Amino acid sequence: MKKRVSDRLLPLDYVSGVGGQGSGLTVYLARALEPEEKQQVGKILAVEAPGKPVEFVTSGKFEKR
Repeated sequence: MKKRVSDRLLPLDYVSGVGGQGSGLTVYLARALEPEEKQQVGKILAVEAPGKPVEFVTSGKFEKR
């Protein structure tokens, strides 16, 4: 599930990462989402991870060291 969601969300410039925790997901955001962005992410999650708990964390952009 995490791989499917990651493949769909990571191309979005405002998503920094996707993590799994227990039976749910954590979506790391580069910044706060605009309403239409939140709706787009919600639609993807409804298809790829229906009914799974999702936590959103605004963490800033991840960068490789």
